[in-house]
Amino acid sequence: MASSFITKEIESRIRQSPEHLFEVFLEIHEPINKEPPEILVKYPDDFSDPILKTAANFAYPCQIPPDDQSEHFTFVILDSTGTLFRFGYCRRSNRESTCLCLISYYPWFEIFYNILNDLSQIINSKSTTEVETFLSSLYNHKLLSSEEFYNNSCRETIEITSLSNIYTYSRPDLRKLPSTLSNRNFSVLFSCLGPDNMLRLFSHLLFERRILFISSKLFHLTACACGCLHLINPMHWQNIFLPILPESMTWTAQCSAPYIIGIHSSLYSKLNRNELGDVVIVNIDNRTIESQYNDLNLFPKQLVRQMRKDIQQSSQLAGDHLARVFLRTMAFVIGNYASGFVEKNEKLDFDRDVYLKQYQGSDLYNFMSSIVNTQMFEQLSRYRTHVKITHETEMDEFDIEVRNLEQSKQATNPLIEQVQNKAERLQTAINKAGQKVVSEASAVKTNLTSFDINDVIRRKVEESIESNHLALPQPNHSGTLTSSSSRSTTPGLDPSKANSLIDFDTDENLLLPSPIVLDVVQVPSAPEPSRLSPKIDSKIKQLQSELQYKVQIFDGKRINPREEYGEEQTEIKTLVQQFDPLNESSAVLFRSDINAADRHPSLNEHIPTNYVNNVLRNIQSTYGTNTRMNPRTTHPVQHASHSSLAADFDPLVAPEASLYPSFQSTETHGSNLIDFN
Repeated sequence: MASSFITKEIESRIRQSPEHLFEVFLEIHEPINKEPPEILVKYPDDFSDPILKTAANFAYPCQIPPDDQSEHFTFVILDSTGTLFRFGYCRRSNRESTCLCLISYYPWFEIFYNILNDLSQIINSKSTTEVETFLSSLYNHKLLSSEEFYNNSCRETIEITSLSNIYTYSRPDLRKLPSTLSNRNFSVLFSCLGPDNMLRLFSHLLFERRILFISSKLFHLTACACGCLHLINPMHWQNIFLPILPESMTWTAQCSAPYIIGIHSSLYSKLNRNELGDVVIVNIDNRTIESQYNDLNLFPKQLVRQMRKDIQQSSQLAGDHLARVFLRTMAFVIGNYASGFVEKNEKLDFDRDVYLKQYQGSDLYNFMSSIVNTQMFEQLSRYRTHVKITHETEMDEFDIEVRNLEQSKQATNPLIEQVQNKAERLQTAINKAGQKVVSEASAVKTNLTSFDINDVIRRKVEESIESNHLALPQPNHSGTLTSSSSRSTTPGLDPSKANSLIDFDTDENLLLPSPIVLDVVQVPSAPEPSRLSPKIDSKIKQLQSELQYKVQIFDGKRINPREEYGEEQTEIKTLVQQFDPLNESSAVLFRSDINAADRHPSLNEHIPTNYVNNVLRNIQSTYGTNTRMNPRTTHPVQHASHSSLAADFDPLVAPEASLYPSFQSTETHGSNLIDFN
């Protein structure tokens, strides 16, 4: 429980109404031969404070090459109470052997950097009187009080006169969030570290880790060390804060207390890394953060995802969008601090146990407990208690963000509800579609398991033959064959008597055609030649065994037939076409040639081409003949003409040499008969 309340000045560690714009101006000469730096000019002359020697060491914290000395940087020292910050703004140039320094209570980085630039020009003019006039006007300038400044719409112009010029500066409003355009420290922090490192740094700051910044540029040390304080707004850092660490104070990096320290890379290389302990090392030059803590994992996952998204979007926008992302996060985390207020002895106070009671039993308890036990939250709760008691009505950016967050929770947006309802329905549809896919996949696997090679062969061949069905010729009264159609001169087949080229119902060889018997002349048909039946049944069984093996190792991936059998499709089509001598245009369709929508669900693979070729070669070697028949011969039809027709329709039936002429030519004269040669 907080023992007493504190004011804004103590909580922020920034003096609210200093008497002068700056405390002292110093011109410090660089050290020579390892001698301490020497103060050449001091204004006002009667200023006496132990900080003078300390300031000289901070102005030259280490040996820096002359080419790297042209830069602005700021060091921080404490006042006599050891509580409030005093900022030492420095300007060094490689054309000069001195450092200009202004020490002030005001955290106005851009203002004092501009003042140092103007003062450097005046000093280079070799006019001592003008320098004194400028410093006197700056030192004695009376600023408006905070209340007057806010009542004047936060506008105030600081006019500084010299003998020849009038210099004007605009007073900044510290209540506003830092902008990436106007706040140099915050913009350099983002450009040097990037979004991800800024998010990690924010988590380490919130848990008060020991953070050590390293860089070869003093300005980068100042910008990152001072700029990171904006990430924890409205809380303020209550521990050791040294944006620039001189060589004489490097032992401070080994302190066990939380700190934010910036050290030049030349000094860091001299430190013993093992003596630093569990320090978080932020290497600005390399854009890396080394830490044994994974504090970001302690944050709520949804909060981290939202912050990443907002930071990515704000990086493309100007203004205070980036700073507002972190302020909104702080409002989400500690915006309900008022729930810890209790009355004790008729006095209002803050009780951290009462505040944490709302998180007991939830996943946020450890996260919130770690934050509540920091010194930053302790000082914030005590200051907010003071505000509650004194009934101060002034609202800062944090209060506005908390109010907006509460309103967004209470407001019911019909559009948001509609989107949420649609999302729920969409999720239901996706689940149903997923179940359907699983069911269909199971059905496909079942079909593959029951796949019958004989059924596939029969169906494919029947479809090919039926598409080219022909009619048998009928005899007329004159004993000659005539077509059933008077328009065509080509003999046709009777559909009622048509036989398949490959008869699967016969008990004999399944892949060989049966002879066709014609009733033109009652002459005994030529005897069927003896056949050496090839072991086609064993081949088919072997095919079935291979297919069954593929089904057992089926992993859900469909085989692309074009890739597996594409090189032999042309040869297979040519050979299979020869079994249909009546239709030259009939095409053999492979699975790869058929649209996916027309495929049978049980067909997922082809009959391997090598087995088809082996079967055809067996047929060729067993039943092949060198004799060719021309169905378009002009010889008159004799009584034995049925044998000629039988030979035409069954190319494996050998005709008698006495009835049919033999041609030795290799030309087919337009015939579709099989040429096994």
